[in-house]
Amino acid sequence: MANRKTRPVKPGELVPVADRIQWMLGWRAVLAVAVLATWWWSDAPAGTGSTWAGLALAWPAGTALSMLAPRAGRRIARAALTLSLLGDGVLLALAKWALGDQQHVVEFLIVLHAVAVTLLASFRTGVRLAVWHCFVAVLVIDAVMLEMLPGTPSPTPWAFFGVLWAAVASTAGFAAMNERELRRRRHDSEQLRQFGLRTSTAPDAVTVAAALAEFAYEEMPARKAVVLAHVQPPTAGEGGHTIGAYVEMTRTTRLGALGADSEPGPRSVIRQAMASGPLLLRRLDPDADAWLAAMLPDARNVAVLPFTIDKVAGALVVEVRKDRLERRVLETALQATLHASVALDRIVLTEHIRATADTDGLTRVANRKRFDEAFAAELRHAAAGGTDLALALVDIDHFKRLNDTYGHLTGDEVLRLVAAAVTGAIGENDLVARYGGEEFAVVMPGRDAVSALSAAERIRLAIGAVDTVTAVTASVGVASCPAHGTDAATLIASADAALYESKRAGRNRVAFAASGPVDRPAEVAR
Repeated sequence: MANRKTRPVKPGELVPVADRIQWMLGWRAVLAVAVLATWWWSDAPAGTGSTWAGLALAWPAGTALSMLAPRAGRRIARAALTLSLLGDGVLLALAKWALGDQQHVVEFLIVLHAVAVTLLASFRTGVRLAVWHCFVAVLVIDAVMLEMLPGTPSPTPWAFFGVLWAAVASTAGFAAMNERELRRRRHDSEQLRQFGLRTSTAPDAVTVAAALAEFAYEEMPARKAVVLAHVQPPTAGEGGHTIGAYVEMTRTTRLGALGADSEPGPRSVIRQAMASGPLLLRRLDPDADAWLAAMLPDARNVAVLPFTIDKVAGALVVEVRKDRLERRVLETALQATLHASVALDRIVLTEHIRATADTDGLTRVANRKRFDEAFAAELRHAAAGGTDLALALVDIDHFKRLNDTYGHLTGDEVLRLVAAAVTGAIGENDLVARYGGEEFAVVMPGRDAVSALSAAERIRLAIGAVDTVTAVTASVGVASCPAHGTDAATLIASADAALYESKRAGRNRVAFAASGPVDRPAEVAR
């Protein structure tokens, strides 16, 4: 079966013009049949049989030809429609004259014709056609009075004109209301579609929050809009974080990693909305919502729209510009919050998957894969910018003895505590990774030899302070770029040689790599 050709719809159109023209011309064909059938069964119609027989052929034929006009172009189609409607008015007026006492049937068809044109063509076309019907009806009456047409003169049909205008005006009014609502719904759907596309490609949670606040500001519309969202990682035991965004006067402020003061209290409107649904308030209570009240000072007519899905919970809080919020606007905003919550949940899961792929499952620091990638990237950066780079290898002393004495569960706990200690001792630009077994690697970009040795000493002291069933110490070997090499293999070998040197010297100490070629030292018991 052949697929039906889809007609293009221009912006602002609800139905393509070509479709409306075809429906209008199809209605004219039905109207022609109805008029001719009425004349045929009337008692004593005016005019000759040959005249009406000619009309019986000419009117449907003209309609059929005009239905082909859309294929010739938009302008020709509009011209054909206009001429055909004018012809309709003339033929209906003559049919009304021809039927004499039974003209009320044609009057009914004229009203239907005007209503159909109002709905299918346009409101203005329907009004113009009503004027044309009245004008032609008066011309026919004058023609009878001047004996240009046979028949008995009749008064001006004011009642018929009143019914015609009432029908056209009411149809145009009600149709305009429906069309306006349809256009609004279509606008809302399009805005939601664009918002969904925007949030589906957002790189992080703060970007989604900002997009939701901007959507509310523009579409509700709002004087100010605030989004507050608490994001809980999928892994149990990990602490969540709160993010947000704020829009005022088309200026967007992104609020990442908010403090505890932004957390909704027990009497907060956000908690109330999560429990009972959207809230519309006259004003905020500064005692119950100090943070929100500070973000929306002296706010009036506040709407609180909650959203929650799996690991994401929050609310869109807006100060609307009107005293009343339309149901359509509220439903659209709620749909937007749903889009946003789904996008936030997707980002949480994506970040979790990415972190899992780069994180050691036991110690929760970077794994060997992540270390290799980061170390290679830092080496390229150091070579391009001529900056310093240091590497420290950290090995827990006598870890095998600890495992054999206290068991693997204790050994795992020591690894976790040591990883946390190393992480706490390094800078925010440094990277700690589990290199293998009980060995950790620390990449320290921007550190020269003195700074790297100082950091390594802090690491050693932090490990010595770990509170566990037995004392834990570590040996550390440090190498720097470019002094000990500019490629990963050479630097790792230099740091490894320094680590073995610290072991040979008695453990629980920091050793700096020697210059010159690196020879792997003899095996030392760890």
